[in-house]
Amino acid sequence: MVKRCWLFMFVVVILSAGSVKVQAVQDGDGKMTMPDGSVYQGHFQDGAFNGAGELDYPDQRQYRGEFKHGLFDGKGVFLYTDGSKYEGEFKDGLLDGQGVITYADGSTYKGKFKQGDAVAPVSGS
Repeated sequence: MVKRCWLFMFVVVILSAGSVKVQAVQDGDGKMTMPDGSVYQGHFQDGAFNGAGELDYPDQRQYRGEFKHGLFDGKGVFLYTDGSKYEGEFKDGLLDGQGVITYADGSTYKGKFKQGDAVAPVSGS
């Protein structure tokens, strides 16, 4: 049985400079602290997370990898609060492509994901 892992992503809309602590430029490398305490450090393009970056949430979840238009997109690693880890491909903020989930108990699921769902385990997994 495949355990289902959900990945929670949010979109940040900046309405005023006072609501978000920004230490970044529209294009290039920088750092941004969101109102909920999440911290992004990495590359920006047109004011959005784009390219390599790191996102740390206040509840200890972490993402390290590639972003596109502010969403997880490309290769990355997501660490969950329960100690589980997903390492693989993302698209539009969701698990999508080849990846491996290592659960807190040490068990693993290796296979293909589509729009956040496990769709095909790799033989022998």
